[in-house]
Amino acid sequence: MAQGERPARHIRQPSRITTSAIATSSNDSKQRAVKPPSPRDAATILFIKRVLCSKPTESGPLTEDEISERPLEELLPPLTSSNEIDLQLYAIISVILSQFVQIWYRRITPDSDFVGEVVQIIAHCTRGLEERLRHVDLEVLLLDELPKLFCTHHDAVQIARDAGRARYTSSAESHVRSIYHALRPHNALSPPPVDEATSLVQDENEVDWSQLLVSGIMPLLLPPEDLSNPCLDVLVSEVFSEMIVHKAVLGKVSEPWLLWESVTKVVHIVRPRLLKESSFTPTSRLEQFGLLASADSTRHDDPGARTGTVNTATFAFWSSLQYALVVWTLLRAFVIAILHASSIQPRPKRVSRETEASDKTQIMADELADGPTKNAIAEERPIVSMRMWSCVERLTSLRHRMPWLTGSLSLLQWLSLHGPGQMCRTNGALDRLLSAQVHDRLLNPALLPPILHAIRVAVFPDNVLAPPRVQPTNAEVDEIKHECARRIVGAIPEPVRTYYFGTTEIEIMEKDVENKLDIFGDEYMNKHLIVAAVELIVVRLFPELATPMSTA
Repeated sequence: MAQGERPARHIRQPSRITTSAIATSSNDSKQRAVKPPSPRDAATILFIKRVLCSKPTESGPLTEDEISERPLEELLPPLTSSNEIDLQLYAIISVILSQFVQIWYRRITPDSDFVGEVVQIIAHCTRGLEERLRHVDLEVLLLDELPKLFCTHHDAVQIARDAGRARYTSSAESHVRSIYHALRPHNALSPPPVDEATSLVQDENEVDWSQLLVSGIMPLLLPPEDLSNPCLDVLVSEVFSEMIVHKAVLGKVSEPWLLWESVTKVVHIVRPRLLKESSFTPTSRLEQFGLLASADSTRHDDPGARTGTVNTATFAFWSSLQYALVVWTLLRAFVIAILHASSIQPRPKRVSRETEASDKTQIMADELADGPTKNAIAEERPIVSMRMWSCVERLTSLRHRMPWLTGSLSLLQWLSLHGPGQMCRTNGALDRLLSAQVHDRLLNPALLPPILHAIRVAVFPDNVLAPPRVQPTNAEVDEIKHECARRIVGAIPEPVRTYYFGTTEIEIMEKDVENKLDIFGDEYMNKHLIVAAVELIVVRLFPELATPMSTA
């Protein structure tokens, strides 16, 4: 289908995604609309126009001056309801088309409408995906359902390793994989790769699962007129199933060293200052070579400097004052938060696509007969009782290290849900406050453009494909894991990690964290977690696939 035969371009509607940075006045929005882009965005826009806008549009051919003067929103169809997200997505699309498609397509035919056709199809898919995303309860998905998957994976890994510790043979690893697969079987990962023959069979099942997943999603996203094109169907299905799902998601992301490197980078972004090792640097050359004692060492060597009743009383006074200020600050913040929570709107009730008008009568009858359905229970679950907290407890092994703290927190959780006042009940004061904080800090759409930009820079530096990563050796993998443990220990405040690990030895702390990182130490078991997470996300976005995927 030629580009001129397509319907008119969609006009960008006002953004339905609210962020804290968007003001409500029309004057501010107009100022933002005419605000010149930053130098980084200007270079990105120029690259996008050179790749995607160098062909004639529906209104006729455009010159290079017209393309450079007109805004990007007038030249390309909207991908989402946010211009900032569209900019980063179009940059990624431009790199992919220029590096993987146009190189070989131009050798076959000089067709100038191909890029426009691809852009129109992608825009149709992204708009449909965004519309479906609005019907997904991201709060429950990220804080309850995905952590539940990780808790199940963590428990299965622990059971499999405990059962395989008795085997000190070369087949111990395959035995652990077999036990894990018996606990969490999946057709795509059957049979467990214990030898070369089973590895080949498992890889074929993995390819079949990837093709089945993509073939189920494509009819729900592609335009109806493009579904009858067998060439497009084969091309898109093969690219997504083989390159993205099979090789990238299941092949690369499941590598333990890649997961450890990702954790290291996240810790570096979140706590960059605590990662620097603090060391005392002498201020004079005499102190540097040990020929003159510093003032601090002299003061510590003085036996009367930090002894005596006066110094003890002074230290106790300032410590008490410091603790009093901390308690006062926490109480003040708690009271202000409670007062502010009364003005927060209740959590919205998400209506899934499964509850169509024709099914509402049956669902109401089922609720009257058997009580609330699982979907209704999940939507009404308070944040305090979500499985995110159980996931954190498993990651930190808090129940084994500090059972008294785990018991105290469990008691507080029960009192907040079932005690007097029920402060953390669904749509209670604290529940609405926590929900607002989750949406502002975790689900804020303003965080997506920087994430997409970081992904593009990491995968496509200077708008070209980065060289393939060389598979690290065993020694390099151990070094990556040790560096990840070192960063995690360095990011924890010193008083907290001293009480948590029960020691002041940094080496013991790092060794303990390395043992905990072994939960991601097997590629095959990581694939189980990734496949389960992908299926969960796909089912939430496309409820039509729930029955086929559950029986697959």
